[in-house]
Amino acid sequence: MTATAAASAHAIWARGFGVTLVRGADASAPAIAAALADGIERGFAGALPPPPAGLECYGVLAGRRPVGVLACAREQAGARVVLHALAIAASDRGHAYGARALRCAERQLEPEGVREFYARVPRTNGHGLYFMLRCGYAPLLQSPHADGATWFRRARVARAPGRGALASAAR
Repeated sequence: MTATAAASAHAIWARGFGVTLVRGADASAPAIAAALADGIERGFAGALPPPPAGLECYGVLAGRRPVGVLACAREQAGARVVLHALAIAASDRGHAYGARALRCAERQLEPEGVREFYARVPRTNGHGLYFMLRCGYAPLLQSPHADGATWFRRARVARAPGRGALASAAR
């Protein structure tokens, strides 16, 4: 089975902003695994750390083509979501697939009662730190975990009637 056929065989979780998020992402594809390693540090060659318990992993599709992975965990009875990984294959970067996938996930989770979005970015991932700032997340002065990462927070954005998520997020 081709990567495209395998990706499209998974259930769609969310769609919007030009991307589709599907359940059961395959992070073992070489380009995606390399993107996850880049999320730790550019050129990282070690073994990827084990995922935390309760991690939900979604494939990011552009059209029907897998371009990345988004992994998050729900906390506090589902009122908080922590983004643990958002990785786009190097060959597919530069098209805002990561920002689109993040907004798509936020839009999917808000009606489910999620009010706070957090992101954990290793301090060795300068691109990831800057990415979270560009997406409207603010760094926390005190980390909720002593894990050597920078933690970011974005509160739920109130939308004006008739305005899209990107327009209201820019306010």
